[in-house]
Amino acid sequence: MSRREPSKNSIKSRSWKDIDQDVKAKSMSSTALKRAIFCRCRKFAFYSILVIVLVGGAKLFLMTEGVSTALTRAGKSLPIKSIEIESDALSREWVLNYLGLDGDETPNLLGLDLGSLKERLELQPQVSSVKIARQLPDTLYIAIQEREPIAKVLAEDVERGRITLLVDRMGVVYEGIGYESKRISLLPFLDGIRLKRNEGQYEAITGMQHVGKLLSEAFEIAPHIYRSWKVVSLEALPKMIVKSNFAKEIIFEPVSTDYRRQLAELDYIIDYHKSQSYKSIAKVDLTMNSQVPVTNVAMTR
Repeated sequence: MSRREPSKNSIKSRSWKDIDQDVKAKSMSSTALKRAIFCRCRKFAFYSILVIVLVGGAKLFLMTEGVSTALTRAGKSLPIKSIEIESDALSREWVLNYLGLDGDETPNLLGLDLGSLKERLELQPQVSSVKIARQLPDTLYIAIQEREPIAKVLAEDVERGRITLLVDRMGVVYEGIGYESKRISLLPFLDGIRLKRNEGQYEAITGMQHVGKLLSEAFEIAPHIYRSWKVVSLEALPKMIVKSNFAKEIIFEPVSTDYRRQLAELDYIIDYHKSQSYKSIAKVDLTMNSQVPVTNVAMTR
């Protein structure tokens, strides 16, 4: 009797891969869906009521006389024992007196309004920025960033007469407090400007960005030339006219890079004419379009 060989198709049909694997999940009935939504809403309402009760209870607890008194006593138990002040020209005595912290009564560290103290210091034009912080348990920290003066200007005051004001590289005009007199004496005066007051303060002087760049580079690159500069005139802006002892008038033009070329050329001109026994130069024009850089020189007798 012959055996019947199973066909390849019959063997393949017995594989588990041929069994339909798609099983559709049983859909949730409308009743079950409503029950699930109700449970979630009930949980949300429970936690909301719990938060309201806790917040209200904490508020009532803090409003009770005993707790309020305890917190007040805790604040008073942190008197300031140390005040650290970081500043440039403004002295420690001036800062404490200006803020009213130099009295006999020791202030409370937690009771101080740091924002008010910061705003008060920033009202001073000499102050650029202020940082005030509490350093527990008993230290108040004050850091003052001051403006860097690059020039000075004369002004008329109704009560004090003629006074000297300082100007930084952004054109901010202010009365300098605490600077060393030697440092201020080296600064050149500004000319060709008109000071304007607005709400008790002087308005900023325009064009000082170029002046500040010129003065700072001259101080670093050629300090021997910078020390002879007496006046910087802004009358012909954007050109800047510097007046010194030897060169009576030096004309600079603003540049986007630096003033090394103009300063090097000026240094050469001054050295050459001094070596030739000239006692002064009337005018040195360092602008690119100048055809005659030096005019009206005077010989030494």
